[in-house]
Amino acid sequence: MRIANRRVKMKNSKGAADFFCKIIKIVIFILILHNYLTTIMYALESKNVMTRSLTLDSLILIYNDVNALTFPKIVSLVTVTNDAGFIVGKLDENNFIVQEDNTRELPILVEELASGVVGINVALTIDRSGSMRGQPITDAKNAASSFVGLMQKDDQSAVVSFANQPRTDHLFTSDVDSLKAAIARIQSNGGTAIFDALIHSVYLMNNSLKNRAIILLTDGADRDSQASYADALATVQSYEVRVFTIGLGLAQGSPEENILKDLASKTGGLYFYSPTSAQLEEIYRAISQLLHHRYRITYSTHNPAKDGTLRHVQVDVAVNTATSKDTANYRAPYEAPPIDPPDDPVIPPDSTFEAIPNPFTPNEDGFNDWTEFRKGSNIPQEWVITILDRAGRQVRQLHNGDRIWNGKDESGQIMLPGCYLYLVSSGKKIIYRGLIQLIR
Repeated sequence: MRIANRRVKMKNSKGAADFFCKIIKIVIFILILHNYLTTIMYALESKNVMTRSLTLDSLILIYNDVNALTFPKIVSLVTVTNDAGFIVGKLDENNFIVQEDNTRELPILVEELASGVVGINVALTIDRSGSMRGQPITDAKNAASSFVGLMQKDDQSAVVSFANQPRTDHLFTSDVDSLKAAIARIQSNGGTAIFDALIHSVYLMNNSLKNRAIILLTDGADRDSQASYADALATVQSYEVRVFTIGLGLAQGSPEENILKDLASKTGGLYFYSPTSAQLEEIYRAISQLLHHRYRITYSTHNPAKDGTLRHVQVDVAVNTATSKDTANYRAPYEAPPIDPPDDPVIPPDSTFEAIPNPFTPNEDGFNDWTEFRKGSNIPQEWVITILDRAGRQVRQLHNGDRIWNGKDESGQIMLPGCYLYLVSSGKKIIYRGLIQLIR
């Protein structure tokens, strides 16, 4: 009996053990299934553009650059994405329409450029405030380093980090190892000065840098900037710098997220939502791919006159029923019309117009803070001087014989270093053109 009872107990124990094993297996299966379903739901519901499927319900055309270096041939660079930020490739002449001053240009040549054909210059502007401490700043630095690692032979990057104030961690360079070392040294602490950091990033870019962009990463609202959002936006737009913004863990629809969306939209960039810092590297890689993918559109202008006028170019793109457009300006070269020499040639009166000193440095140190315009004897006493930047936009006007330019625009902001064109006019007639070089 004792042996039989012992066998019954052992059988019961074994049965109980088998039962508990089955329960544990069921629980593990349920946990795995729950985790799998949660991952799928997260991927479907997340607004992180990197997890969204490619659709062509909406297009975004970004006009990167237009130049007339081979005038009358005009060359434009554009990027085409869908509203989720994915590149739209394999387009040709049938997908684009080009108009210059409201006249359609035909024929056009469209070339899809591979990575590395066009160099880019990007400022990596990284939030290092106290709220980024821990995994967020670690992931942010890894993501920025990944972006640097994808640089092509003609690319340059700079590193700017910001807390209460912006800081230049590295000037523009193509040295990947040096950039990665600068990124690795970033530590999080302090407040958040987003707008000051944007202006600081723009001022690192001189006019010789083409295809300029800023990648701005932040996890919060601006608390510490001296400049306003309007100041920062105006500065970025003035110097034609595209801003790609990344909102890390921001509440969707919050004022801080809306500012990032507005900034990207008004500068020709894109906004990326990153629910956690784990998605940052994927986003930076996507922006790199986006910046390196271009369509080069070439045409010969219908107006070959070398008259120095500002021309307006609009590029439209259409794929199925989705459309988008963007505009840019270029200035035609100026060539004075030939003048037949008189039968009895005489030495013309002095008609020079000088800017002295040229170049000059408007840094308010009392030395070469402005340039003075001095006229020759053949220039009327009353004139209007119009100062234009390299994109042909008016920077400043001097009226009624004013002779001094202090290197600032109409709002009082000191302009970036580079060459500026000045036009001297009397009434509606332009009587002189010249160049001014502003340096630091």
